[in-house]
Amino acid sequence: MHLLTITEFLAHLHPALVHLPIGILLAALLLQLMGRWEKFAAFRSAISVVLLVGFVSAVLSCITGFLLFRSGDYDDSLVSAHMWLAIALTFVAFALYARVRFGGTADRLFDRNGNMLGMLLFLLIMVVGHLGGSLTHGEDYLTSSFHNTPPPSAFRPIADVQQAAAYEDIVKPILESRCNNCHGARRQKGGLRLDNPAGIAKGGKDGGVLVAGKPDSSELIKRILIPENEEHHMPPKDRPQLSSQELQLLTWWVDQGADYRKMVKDLPQPEKIKSALLALQHRTAPGTGEVSLSDIVPEAAVGAADEKAITTLRDAGVIVMPMAQNSNYISVDFARRTAASLIPLLLPLKKQLIQLDLSDVSVGDSSMEVLKQCVALRVVNLRNTRITDNALSALASLPELRVLNVVGTNVTAQGLLAVRPPAHLHALYLYRTKVERKDWGKLTAFYKTTVLDSGGYALPVLVTDTAIVRPNVKK
Repeated sequence: MHLLTITEFLAHLHPALVHLPIGILLAALLLQLMGRWEKFAAFRSAISVVLLVGFVSAVLSCITGFLLFRSGDYDDSLVSAHMWLAIALTFVAFALYARVRFGGTADRLFDRNGNMLGMLLFLLIMVVGHLGGSLTHGEDYLTSSFHNTPPPSAFRPIADVQQAAAYEDIVKPILESRCNNCHGARRQKGGLRLDNPAGIAKGGKDGGVLVAGKPDSSELIKRILIPENEEHHMPPKDRPQLSSQELQLLTWWVDQGADYRKMVKDLPQPEKIKSALLALQHRTAPGTGEVSLSDIVPEAAVGAADEKAITTLRDAGVIVMPMAQNSNYISVDFARRTAASLIPLLLPLKKQLIQLDLSDVSVGDSSMEVLKQCVALRVVNLRNTRITDNALSALASLPELRVLNVVGTNVTAQGLLAVRPPAHLHALYLYRTKVERKDWGKLTAFYKTTVLDSGGYALPVLVTDTAIVRPNVKK
């Protein structure tokens, strides 16, 4: 057998061996703690043996860990801290063992120096274990559950996808969310980095991963297409997988030459790619479901919007944007403008307006009486407004409403139960409202076809949320 193969085999034993010193040395520390009391005095004689086994397993873990480090799959700074602290842990474990083995009596474990060594060993086990977990699962693995953030999404809303950069705005987010955990700045499994063009072009230990214009010959695409239960499939089966849409877009980019500078509009687009690209403009993530593009943008054509009304709104600082290229349907974002007097200006646009963001705007129930005349509305964001239950009847009368966000308002369960749910309502956001936990069952039964979200989600993303908006400058 080739020496390099033996080295790699030993390196791959590290994830299995590394758990032995953790468990064994923690057991030794527990025995040291219990041995303070006379009723557990019988355990004292076992402490030196357990420490010795723990020390030997720590040595083996350090050796295999060093071999794994040499593979170059990990970030040097993080793995160096893990390695040197692990070596320090091994020396402290030996020092504690030597204190009782060569000191002549187990009582030396319980004096001041013995206690300090024990506490230092425990601290090192915790820190080294945490760093090892960060290397394996990512640096935010321990704290991610406290952040209440959704899983990473490969899609970011784009105001006009045809004006987007194919790599920077479409391909890069896919790689960031699906590949960078193993092939990013912190870790380069197989010597491969996919977080920048230089790394992609360089490839990994086995050579290049992209062949421009030939997705079928590109190792990256081939690995994604390998059945998920096979060893060489990418991403690993315990990681978030690419959706069919993500794979379509990635394959399309490679097929069109894998250019890092071209805009989407400069690349040929088959019909299925046009649909996938258009979906990027209006991607939403309402809790446990998604509103499809067809649910947001009607298939039926509509006449052009009143340009005078649009200009008046824009001059007042309101963002008005088309929902799609060559479409007359529009989205309106008040961008936290506080003038409720602007609401009536929406009426000339009532046939074209399908998405409205009034979040953090000082509007109340009376403004909803105006909105109910905007019968084409499908997505309404009223987060942190002054509306109450009195606004719900007007909102419920909107015949095409799909998504309603009333987060941070004074809406109650009684108000929600008093109105008839809109026929097409897909998602209703209720975080930080006056809805009480005891009423949740009633609401779920009443809104049978609606996803009710009480928190821990990604709020509906409007097209304008990430758009670059420049103020109108009158010359």
